[in-house]
Amino acid sequence: MRTITTKRSQISLAIIAASAALLGSQSAVAQSDEDDNGMNSQPAIQAPVIEEVLTIGRLQSASDSIISERIEQPFAADMLGFDQISRAGDADIASALGRVTGLTVVDDQYVYVRSLGERYSSVNLNGASVPSPELTRNVLPLDLFPSTIVKTLKVQKAFSPDLPATFGGGNVNIRTKGMPEDVVFDVSIGTGWNTVNNDDGIFYSGGDIDNGVPPELSRAITLYQGNVTTNQIAQSMVGQGQSISPEVRAEAQQINRDLMLSLNRDVEITPQSLDPDYGGKLSLGNSWYVSDDWRIGALANVSYDHEWRNKNQKKKGIGNPDEVNSDVQRTSEETRTLAAVSGGVSFQEMHTIEASGFYITDIEDRAAISRGFDANNRESDGSQVLDYQTRYEERRLTIGQITGDHSFEFDLTDAIDELGVDWYYSDSRAETAIPNEVNIKASNLIDTDTGEVTNTRLQSTTNMASFGFLQLEDNVTSYGYDVELPINFGDTLLTLTGGYDYSDKTRAYYGYTAAINAPGVSNDALEGTPGHVLGDENLSNLDYNFDLTMDPGLGKESYIAAQKTDAAYGMFDLNIDYTWRLTGGVRYEDFRQAVLPVDLLDYTGQSIVELNDDLTENPENYVVKDDGWYPSLALTFMNQGFMGADDFQVRASLAQTVVRPDLREVSDVQYLDPELDVRVVGNPNLNFSELDHFDLRTEWFYPGGDNFTVSFFYKDIVNPIEQARQPGSDDDILLTYYNAESGEIYGLEFEGLKDIGAGFFVSGNLTLSDSEIVSPEGQGFTNTVRRMTGQSEYVMNAQLGFDSDDGMHTASLLYNVFGDRVYYAAVLDGHDDAFEQPYHSVDFVYTFYPTETLSMKFKLSNLLDQDREFEQVNSDGEAVTILTQEQGTGIGLDFKYSF
Repeated sequence: MRTITTKRSQISLAIIAASAALLGSQSAVAQSDEDDNGMNSQPAIQAPVIEEVLTIGRLQSASDSIISERIEQPFAADMLGFDQISRAGDADIASALGRVTGLTVVDDQYVYVRSLGERYSSVNLNGASVPSPELTRNVLPLDLFPSTIVKTLKVQKAFSPDLPATFGGGNVNIRTKGMPEDVVFDVSIGTGWNTVNNDDGIFYSGGDIDNGVPPELSRAITLYQGNVTTNQIAQSMVGQGQSISPEVRAEAQQINRDLMLSLNRDVEITPQSLDPDYGGKLSLGNSWYVSDDWRIGALANVSYDHEWRNKNQKKKGIGNPDEVNSDVQRTSEETRTLAAVSGGVSFQEMHTIEASGFYITDIEDRAAISRGFDANNRESDGSQVLDYQTRYEERRLTIGQITGDHSFEFDLTDAIDELGVDWYYSDSRAETAIPNEVNIKASNLIDTDTGEVTNTRLQSTTNMASFGFLQLEDNVTSYGYDVELPINFGDTLLTLTGGYDYSDKTRAYYGYTAAINAPGVSNDALEGTPGHVLGDENLSNLDYNFDLTMDPGLGKESYIAAQKTDAAYGMFDLNIDYTWRLTGGVRYEDFRQAVLPVDLLDYTGQSIVELNDDLTENPENYVVKDDGWYPSLALTFMNQGFMGADDFQVRASLAQTVVRPDLREVSDVQYLDPELDVRVVGNPNLNFSELDHFDLRTEWFYPGGDNFTVSFFYKDIVNPIEQARQPGSDDDILLTYYNAESGEIYGLEFEGLKDIGAGFFVSGNLTLSDSEIVSPEGQGFTNTVRRMTGQSEYVMNAQLGFDSDDGMHTASLLYNVFGDRVYYAAVLDGHDDAFEQPYHSVDFVYTFYPTETLSMKFKLSNLLDQDREFEQVNSDGEAVTILTQEQGTGIGLDFKYSF
């Protein structure tokens, strides 16, 4: 991608250095030095061997393999193993986690734990923090990770001091496959289709990572001090204060028009049929004993997936839905690739060191046409609003990790004879590039009798066509260690644990927007579709008064940021006769953060001087420093044989934690949520949320894998971070974040698995919860007391499974539903809050194992063909479906060979 260039003065560097000093880190300085000339250039962004016939089902056997680890957890946690994920046919981690008790998945990417949004949940990869390449979220989009790389997924719902203190609903730890025990060779190919693709899609010639800021425009921005209008160019040619002759103005107009012609305007959108999805995966690995004591191993995973998808929407204005509405035709082409490699060495199975690397790309090319009506363009008048959009986005995630696991044995005393040490180091980078996002305003004239379009014309207005260029880069370095000392007093075992974690994150976010303005341009010059109006011949005509400008608003919204966290913890685990277990400890965190705005179009240095002065006088506007102690305590009673269970546990825990807004949420920058096509803006005035937790869990584990769990949870939140709609026009949704005064959430969870004979079993989970948010008075909220954003009063997963006696057939019928949940809080005009409506998902998965090495998997998803719907009651009491998005029914077929 051609880079976005910036010009910075020594004052700018001084500001960044001042910020770094306040942070106590040089990371921000390093980031600035790297980006001094602009953004760095960016190029375009194991399954198990099939066993012999078993006497119990495949899923139940897989469940047995991780139950023992779940039993050993001192704090409430749920786990999924690879076999369970594979059985359900889940292609990625996000889909798999949607089947865990109390978890819901939003936008097919983000996990809500106990109805608390993604900002209340943290995601680690092998225990380490990694950045998110997603512009609108502060956590990893979990659909980026294919399920083939997963060893286990651990969802811890009760806080323990060895976890980050930014803990709300829970922590998800993705533990990837490492050094294999034996030969691994798996290859699979698959294809799929979705019924939303039955109709033709729309597309354009396609974006490209190299279609960024044109070199001509980049040079002009510097030459003309961030202002490339005809007047500014002419004034710079003759000098400030001098009169401009017609000849100079004509030359300046030609320069401005040449800059306009340098933009990538090949964005004509046309219909096209869509191809089936396709993809493939390969896993290859082995381990070797080089001596009786030493073993080495390596594992490689690669995957490729490509899909076309229609994502059509219907939108209605809340105030006047009959007259303010639109149909949005959207088509996306998405390509995802993953390359993962890991290698390790083990000595006597007591000392293991493993290194792993991950390279993930996600490229999405999207076209959209919105046709609708508003207060100024009514269907009865034959006038229709028309918007065109094309967007190319490339996301890349690069991760390098090294971990160590060591067990030392010695004869110090009878009670102390072992010491365990674990450590990790992780270095990761997330990059997002949008080299060319084009938005074009137009209108249609329609025949009021037939509804046919009789004329299409681009609008004679400012920002008639805008061309956005954006680049984001996050770098996160994290490392830490844990030391564990067991002390054995016969029937009593005391384990002391302590550790340290460090995380350093830097960010550079830069964006330009170039706009073609057309006020006063004749209708003849604007008549037609974008391919004609923005074509070379039409724009080259200097009689048409087009003008190119750089949008100063978005230029000012660029920023740089740094974030640093030092943490240490101590914890004890006292197990008395395997009947009573008391676990507790405390974590200390020292957190520092700085966010500094950068005006890419200010070449006078005025904005830098003002920022430097404000930073000196009011550093709290840009820099946050916070430290605190976060305790946790859990008491467990264990009994074997209670109610016929092999293992019975009841566990109660208390904890205090914090949730800090992410850099995206505190930066005054607008983002587009690509899934729902709504705009989101941050709020620099957000405060931290403080949480008190109480959890109570009772578990029964029976022979053969049967189990049953009942849990109760309660959370009290001070300054909860919520999402609200900003006041604006009826058809223009802009969401933001704010701090409510207080909040609470509580609920019950039920989970179980039961063998019902003849190869059949049932499993499922149910969460019943309620919540309350108290928002500030006098700020226009329709409901100052309401449910939390994203909270569903019920979430249920159910599965009916079958395993044939000969081991050749498995099948699962899966059902998932969540209750309605608050999408955003309504502000002003007397409208009610907006709710996402319940979504019922029914999936069917069948796998055939003709041999021990071959398998075929067939999957049907969303059999009910339900759409996502968002509803809001307006001030007249009318329930309006403000947004409907097609989901479609999916069909997938995969073939796999395992050696």
